Amino acid sequence: MHSIFVSYRRDDAEGEAGRLADDLAEIFEESSVFMDVNAIQPGRDFRKAIDESIHQCSVLLAILGPGWLHSKDAIGQRRLDDKSDFLRLEVASALRRDIPVIPVLVRGAKMPRAEQLPEDLQELAYRNAVELTHARWKSDLQVLVRALRPHFEATTASPSSAASGPEPVARWEPVALARVSHELAAYIGPIAEIVVKRAARRCSTVADLSAAVAQEIEAKADRDRFLASFRPARS
Repeated sequence: MHSIFVSYRRDDAEGEAGRLADDLAEIFEESSVFMDVNAIQPGRDFRKAIDESIHQCSVLLAILGPGWLHSKDAIGQRRLDDKSDFLRLEVASALRRDIPVIPVLVRGAKMPRAEQLPEDLQELAYRNAVELTHARWKSDLQVLVRALRPHFEATTASPSSAASGPEPVARWEPVALARVSHELAAYIGPIAEIVVKRAARRCSTVADLSAAVAQEIEAKADRDRFLASFRPARS
């Protein structure tokens, strides 16, 4: 099941949508993020693939750039006024199914007013938005991740996983996870707790865990300092 559907218009916010999808895939797992350019298999009917993914997703991110509202087609008509416009179909389908839709504003875009939208998109105007800026990308991303986390956890939990016993993370002492999270937070911020808990499911020692999450730290010097804090002290 796709948990997060990224809706965007290529000539409006392709770069930001791609960057966001990559970041979310690293945080939540690649299979939980749907983005048309990398999730639709060659030869598949685009319309059916979009419809199936909207039906399965638990939250839709509508990426709104400065041209989202007024983008025009080859004959000069506004794309949102076309009932077959793929972006309109994506957002309208999610709203109709009562799937949470989070507007994500990029490059200074503003939320549209209801009267500026087709009838099947007007509910979008009343949804709380999140802004992503280049200057504050990491901190803005953390705000979005906190909003997404409940939706993601709701879709990943299942009766079968509960019946088979607790996740490996349950075997960890809370103090150990807290320590790794605290050290990592100095480099990547509050999102460190999410990264550590997910990595703990596939690690069995603190050394393995610290090595796994260290990959989230961009600068090599910072990674080395982080890893050094978990090496045994020499006698």
